[in-house]
Amino acid sequence: MLLIFGWGWRVKHLRTLTLRCARCGTTAAHPLYRRVLKVSLFFIPLIPLRTRYTIQCTACGVQTDVDPAALQA
Repeated sequence: MLLIFGWGWRVKHLRTLTLRCARCGTTAAHPLYRRVLKVSLFFIPLIPLRTRYTIQCTACGVQTDVDPAALQA
């Protein structure tokens, strides 16, 4: 019996925020992404293992993790 499994990140763009970057100090657009690590069986994503929310500065490219509780406010 052959069993094919693996894992991979699924990325979804949620919205774009205008923020001041902590690294470069530029006020720029920061897309907010939800990244979910899922286990796949026969190339079908089944079980989510980890969820992360990140923003990325469009000026310098730095990615920063965001606390999900801060998104609720």
